[in-house]
Amino acid sequence: MRYAPYPQEYAALQDMSEADLLEYFLTRVFETEEVWGLDDGCEWLMQEAGEQWIMPVWPYRQLAEEANTVKGYTPLAESLEDFVYQTLTALIEDNAMLRVLPSAHSEGCLVSPERLYDILTGMFDAGEYRLDA
Repeated sequence: MRYAPYPQEYAALQDMSEADLLEYFLTRVFETEEVWGLDDGCEWLMQEAGEQWIMPVWPYRQLAEEANTVKGYTPLAESLEDFVYQTLTALIEDNAMLRVLPSAHSEGCLVSPERLYDILTGMFDAGEYRLDA
């Protein structure tokens, strides 16, 4: 199993649409069974955008490291199962959002934790990747 994007994937990320970024994220987290966020030793980074709180997430450590512009935070992985059943559940309760694959080249894909939860649990149930949840 690999834990970094292929060079061709990496180059293509900056030109991907929001839908493509989400699909790429889903494919890779299902493959690696982990999700990366930025952690300060206590909790994952939540960024405020107006009245909305947003958690940035990535499928690979390399991408999280490169996107990190916040001092005191470092990339940290969480198992996909814990991310779905603990983190997403907490974000749903907090009415927060997720920003998938933000980078210097892209704001990433803004997605609700409910939608991501439905997609990922559908993938678990089916044992395969599918975006139609």
